[in-house]
Amino acid sequence: MNTLLDQIRDIVKSVKDDKEKLQQIVNYLESEIIEEEEKLEESNNAVDELPDKYKPIVNEIAQYIDMGMLCFLNPETNELNFIPQEIYYEVNYDDDPEKVKQELNDTHGWEVIKFLDWKSSIGFEPLSSSESFRIMERFTHLLPDDKPIRSRLLKALRNRKPFANFGHIIDDSDLREDWFEFKQHWLENVVARELLLELENLK
Repeated sequence: MNTLLDQIRDIVKSVKDDKEKLQQIVNYLESEIIEEEEKLEESNNAVDELPDKYKPIVNEIAQYIDMGMLCFLNPETNELNFIPQEIYYEVNYDDDPEKVKQELNDTHGWEVIKFLDWKSSIGFEPLSSSESFRIMERFTHLLPDDKPIRSRLLKALRNRKPFANFGHIIDDSDLREDWFEFKQHWLENVVARELLLELENLK
C-alpha cells in the first residue's frame, strides 16, 4: 500500500507535463496548507507567555542573533553577553575560564566574556540558513496574491542565491520596513519559545 507521500508523488507525476494543473497544485498548497499554517503560527505570540521580568530583553537578544552573534542570558540578573558565533566554536570551553578569556583576547581581541563566570546561563544561537529561509518564505506567502512583488520574491526563493536576490528585491521596494518588522517579530518569538523551555528546565 502506498504511503500518503507516494500518492502525492503519483498525482504530481500524472500531470507533470500539464503546466496549468501543476500550477493549480502549487496554488492550492500555498493558499490552503502553507498560508493557514503561517497564520496560525503568527497569531501565537510566545513573548506574551514569558514572565514580565524577561519580556524587555527579548528584543535585544533577537537583534544579537540576527547579527550572527551567540547571546547569553544570566537568568538571575537578566544580564546579557554576546560573542560572534565563529569565534565561540574555535575555543575549548572545557579549559580554565581565565585561560579561555585570555585566548579569546589574544587571538581575536574579544575582551568581554562574562558568561563564563555566571552560575548559570541560557544561550541563544543565530538561526540556521534553513530557518532563515523559512522566514523569507513565510513573509512572501503572506503577501496578497495580486501584489506583483509576491511573484518576484517567490521566483527569487526558487532560484540560485535566494538570500541575496530576496534582499535586493526587498531593499528596492516599499516593503523594506514591513520585512524588517516581520523578521524581528519572528525572531522574538523564536527567542521567547527557547527561553520558556530553558526556564522550565531550570525549575
